[in-house]
Amino acid sequence: MTMSLSFPESSAEISSAFIETLVLIHRNFYRNLTTPVPLNQFATLMTLRLEKQATLSEVGHRLQISKQQMTNICDKLQQAGLITKRQDSEDRRRTLISMTSAGDKILDDQNEIVRQKFLSSLRGLSEEERTELHHSIMNLNHYIEKMASTPR
Repeated sequence: MTMSLSFPESSAEISSAFIETLVLIHRNFYRNLTTPVPLNQFATLMTLRLEKQATLSEVGHRLQISKQQMTNICDKLQQAGLITKRQDSEDRRRTLISMTSAGDKILDDQNEIVRQKFLSSLRGLSEEERTELHHSIMNLNHYIEKMASTPR
């Protein structure tokens, strides 16, 4: 995939460029990165980092994983000491899950691996290119935040 130097004018072009960015990030910084737990467990931890606390069903819905599979995934994560499960005090039929400090550490360690890979890759850029990249990333983050907070 090559990045176009022309500025996109249509929403379709912008969305295509965004998808291309995600693919490039995955290909260059996440591919071939081994996770310390199976991918479905890792995705559960990532979801809990964002949500802080959720039900099995909520996490399963977000990850498109069946409730039966989520139960199995969470049992394994709990046995490994990476999450805790407790009954919802407002609705005893619901089980709430949250990440432990050990689960948090796994994600922090993975982020550090990606960060180091990124830092190593920056060496191939000039100071001017690094400055431009920084501004571009800050702008992208700003616009994504703005889009996410805009009512649909």
